[in-house]
Amino acid sequence: MVGNISNLENGLYISVDWLSFTIKKNMMPESAVSLFGLDMNDFQTGLNGSYGYKSRIRHMIHSISILYEGNENMGIHVDVTGSAVGYFLECYRNKHTDCPTPFGDFAYSMDSFDNTVLSDLLRNILDMGHITRLDIAIDDLGCNYYSMDELTNIFNQGLYLSRFKKWRLNLEKGKFGATGHSIYLGSRTSEIMFRMYDKRLEQNAKKNNEVVTIPWVRWEIELHKSRATTVALFLIAGNNLSSAAIGVLANYIRLIDRDNVRDTRCSNSEKWDSFICGIQKIKLCQPIPEKSLEEKKEWVMNQVAPTLSVIYKIDGDLSFFYELIEKGGSRLSKELMHIIQKECAIGVQ
Repeated sequence: MVGNISNLENGLYISVDWLSFTIKKNMMPESAVSLFGLDMNDFQTGLNGSYGYKSRIRHMIHSISILYEGNENMGIHVDVTGSAVGYFLECYRNKHTDCPTPFGDFAYSMDSFDNTVLSDLLRNILDMGHITRLDIAIDDLGCNYYSMDELTNIFNQGLYLSRFKKWRLNLEKGKFGATGHSIYLGSRTSEIMFRMYDKRLEQNAKKNNEVVTIPWVRWEIELHKSRATTVALFLIAGNNLSSAAIGVLANYIRLIDRDNVRDTRCSNSEKWDSFICGIQKIKLCQPIPEKSLEEKKEWVMNQVAPTLSVIYKIDGDLSFFYELIEKGGSRLSKELMHIIQKECAIGVQ
């Protein structure tokens, strides 16, 4: 089972719509391509990089980019967008289809029936680096639940509860003067954002696409950094994509009937209960782990060391550093005091 698409019993279609990650190990593009079972002959080379990387290669058919030649410890960065996710997972699966079968061929080996190719890939990524972005799409083909006009009316009338303080409406343009609108909750600068939009309008605006005639609303969940990692760990633990998508959505949004003077006591609308299909919400807020002494040293080395080096070269002595240590000692936080106590206790043992 690949794991990047799922169909709910209520007719909703769930899919992974974007995956970006960083592998901390510096490597040449050929090695990065081989790592995920791709073919270097399929990539255009010699492209300018971004995000602090000097160079980039791009798949000539699918939307896959690999960025490399960054600063020390930046490793490589991989962007897999939209429809390329399925192809990327297929290549990864084929690379790891190496388990002999009694029938003379090979199979993809899994540790558990709950595992998928997606969960194996996510586990591998987290072992080597970190996930920077993970998008999940919930497609309502045929608008069996909510049209964009209906959703706009619901939000305008305040018939919803959300962890986001505000929502905004954007007008969209398609071909031949067709127009539509999108609803946004959150922002792209935060670690989570929701977008509901007319997918039919978007698809029909693309060149060389077959015309989509069926109404189609997409609910899109855009996750970054720790939020993306939390959902990845949820999937790695054996949970399915539908539970992840609807669970996150239900945690942040609730569409209601106004049957109480207090919104928080209002009942879910019957249609919303049918939409979320009895799936329990997932809380993405996790306690922030305390940084270790080694992590503090690494931060100083990467972020502060160049400035300290300049100060020493100009002053010619260590007087500023002694003053820095003395003044810093009077401003230690509880977290820093705990690190001192912990390291001293280890030294005594």
